[in-house]
Formats: sequence, structure tokens, C-alpha cells
Amino acid sequence: MSHMTSIIRKEVRELLTPGSVISVLVMVVLFAGLGGLIGGEVDSAAELPTFGFVVDEDGKYYDDWNPYDVLCNETNYGAEADSKIILMDSAYGDDEAILAEMREKGITSVLALPDADSFRESMTNGTQVTMKQYYLYEPTGLFGTVSSSVLSSVVSILNTSLSQEIMSSAGTGLDYDFVTNPIVSGTNDVSTIVDGKVHTGITPSDISNEITSQTLMIPIVIMIIIMMVGSIVISSMGSEKENKTLETLLTMPIKRTSIVSGKIVAAAIVGLVYGLAYMVGMSIYMGSMTGTIAGSSSVNLEDLGMSLDILDWFLIMVSMFLAIVCALGICMILGAFAKNYKSAQTMTMPLSILAMIPMFIIMFTGWYGSGGVLQAITFAIPFSHPMMAMQALMYGDMTLVLGGIAYMAVFALVSILITVRLYNSDILITGLGQNKYVQSLTGRK
Repeated sequence: MSHMTSIIRKEVRELLTPGSVISVLVMVVLFAGLGGLIGGEVDSAAELPTFGFVVDEDGKYYDDWNPYDVLCNETNYGAEADSKIILMDSAYGDDEAILAEMREKGITSVLALPDADSFRESMTNGTQVTMKQYYLYEPTGLFGTVSSSVLSSVVSILNTSLSQEIMSSAGTGLDYDFVTNPIVSGTNDVSTIVDGKVHTGITPSDISNEITSQTLMIPIVIMIIIMMVGSIVISSMGSEKENKTLETLLTMPIKRTSIVSGKIVAAAIVGLVYGLAYMVGMSIYMGSMTGTIAGSSSVNLEDLGMSLDILDWFLIMVSMFLAIVCALGICMILGAFAKNYKSAQTMTMPLSILAMIPMFIIMFTGWYGSGGVLQAITFAIPFSHPMMAMQALMYGDMTLVLGGIAYMAVFALVSILITVRLYNSDILITGLGQNKYVQSLTGRK
């Protein structure tokens, strides 16, 4: 065996520690679970959503053509459409009655066509008919508003079916626009309810895209900061142990509480500065990218009551600062068990996993689009709260933000107290295996 082979085997054994292998396996399980979660969201978003339909169920709109029958019998939705369509009692054009019935029945989207007689008369005269769309905006995740796009495709389905019916029965000589698009639904024919107010010309998808473009950077920035600051703190503690500087510091006449608090506050301030720098950079990047791709947005969040004021930004900064303190508290606890600088590197993996879980959940399903179990997991991880604070403040959900700040304050206090307890013990100097409590549990002396 050559010297190089021996060195390779030695390095592989040192790098493939149980901790590193477990970390890799956890990451595989994490990404597999997130893949299943995202795949489920995509599948559910692509399905035909439950919606209200202002239509004559048995009316003859054109010869034997009926839009309700087309959706139930002549599309891929089939029996699913029959169970997803809720027939409305309100009349076409009566916007207030339709919106009131939506609230009463808990329906978030409605399509409306004129009655069969009016529709048939328009077809006879070669006049296009307008289909109106109504939506109730609700906070959801990345794929939650796809339902409005799916419903918009219903217009194309009905147009194709009706065009074929017209061309097969009416012959030639008709206006091309009428034949190809007998049913139209323009921007001004769409109404969306936001916080009890009706807004015309926008869909839930438009609102969600605008909010996402402004809030998408927050989870990414928080994750980067947590991982970066955590790595610095844990590596620093490992280096201090290896160089015996930590042992020297602990022998000095300084309160352990002051040592812990000083380390955490200093690192938190640095982390907050990093966070502000990353947010400015990411906001410029996202603004340039979305502006290039989509141009100026037609949605003004201020008109919808979703803009942020100075108090909101202050709460976001407080939430971010407390999240960093919580992360540092965890890092100080993990760093206490690091033997040296090299072993400290593997200690950052649990923190990275805790930072990545809420980032993916909030980016893809969102707090408001998640189930009870996911919400409980997300709330329990302290890094989640600054990730969802901006969106929660846009929706006026002050309770969630203040509750998150209170939770993080308690979490940070508990982690600091645990760290102080560790600094007051002999674990930092002698290691975990030499601790008297561990020896009593393992039976070793």
C-alpha cells in the first residue's frame, strides 16, 4: 500500500465521522420530505378548485350546447367537475348579490355567465358574451393562488367547445373574433375581495405574485445569516478550546453571565448588520430581476392596505435580532460540546437543518397555507418568525408577529440560562465524558 493510499484512508476516516454521516442522512430525509410536500402542493393546485357557477344547469345556450355539461362531460375533469361546481342562486350582473352569496357559502371563486335566453340571443346576433370572474383573496403559499389561473382556463375550455359547435352548425360568413372567442373575460370583468373590499381588474394570483416578489428574499436572507453567524460562533468556540484561550478566559474574575451575554450580543449585532446588508443587496437584485421579467406591476399593495409602515419595519428588525440571538444561544450550547475546531464544523449541521426547514415551508406553502402540524413545527422553530413576519404584517396579523417575538424572547432567555449553566460547569474544560452527571448516568468513573 502506497503512502498516498494510507493518507487517503486516514483522511476519509476522519471526515466520515458518525456525526457527518448522520447529518447527510438527515438532509436526504429532509429534502425527500420537502419534495413530497411540494409535489403534493403542486398536484392540489393543478386540480379544479371548488367554485361557484352562475349558470342555467339545464338551459340550452346554443342549440344543445350547455356550459355545465361541457365541464362535467367533455373535459378531463369529468365527475370531479360535478362535485366541484356549486350552482349559485344570484343573477348574472348582480355583483353585490354574488359577493354576498360567496361570503355566505364560503366560496372563494365564482364564474358567471348570462342566462340561457340572453346568451342565445347574443349568439344569434353574433355578439361576444362576457364571463365575469369573482375571487375572495386569502393568504396562501406559493401555489395557493394557482386556482385562479386554473379557473381562467375554463374560459378557454368553453370557448373551444362553443367555437366547434358554432362552426359545425352556422357555417361561414360569421365574424372571426366571434367564432374563435364567443365568450370573453377581460381584466375589467374580474373582481377580487381583499379584506372585505372589492377590487376590480386584479386576481388573487396577481396579488400573490406581487407579495412574493417583495417577501421572497426574507426567508433566504434569514437562513444565510443563521448559518453564517452560527458557523462563526461554533468555530470560534472550537478554536478557543483548541488554543486553550477559553480555559484562560474562564479562570479570570469575570462573571460567566457577562461572558455569555457579551459573546451573544456582539455576535447578534454583527449578524444584524450582515442581515441588513444582505436584505439591501437581495432587494436590489429581486427588484431588478422582477422588473426585467415582468415589467411594472399592475398591483399596488398600498391601495390594497398591504403596505408596511415604520412600526412594521421596526418589528421585523426586532424579530430578526431575536432570531439571531436564539440561533446564537443554540450555537453556544452546541459549541460547548465541541472538542476542537475540526469537530466544531459538524456541530453547525443541526442549526443549518433548523434554518432550512422553515425556509422551505414558508416559501412553498406559507404559514397561512399550512396545516396544523406544519404550523406547529414552524412556530416552534424560532428562526421561522422573522421569515413570516413581513407577510403577516402585510395581512395585518399583528397577533402572529407579537406572539413570535414573545416566544423568541423566552427561547433566547432559556438558551442563555442553559449556556450560563454550562459555563459554570466543568464540561467546557474537561469535556462531556468527564462530567460527573454523565458519569453517573453511564456508570463510568
